[in-house]
Amino acid sequence: MNSIFWMPRAVRQLRKIAEQAKREAIYDAVQNLATWPMCNGDIKRLQGRQDYRLRIGDYRVIFEIDQRGNPIIVTISQVSKRNERTY
Repeated sequence: MNSIFWMPRAVRQLRKIAEQAKREAIYDAVQNLATWPMCNGDIKRLQGRQDYRLRIGDYRVIFEIDQRGNPIIVTISQVSKRNERTY
């Protein structure tokens, strides 16, 4: 099982989401990343960056994957509603 590490900024952004159902859906989707690379979800690598994005409805989770060690470390850096400044 891989490790999930939440940056403080991402935790604050997740807590600010008003709807509990959306917060839980995002949290569950992020927990699914612990099965990397066999996880499900709408995941894409961002162009020109080392980051990936996970799409959950109107929200985006930006994360990095450190595959150098065992376990693989997934670092969640941003959780935000999709707009022109999301990436």
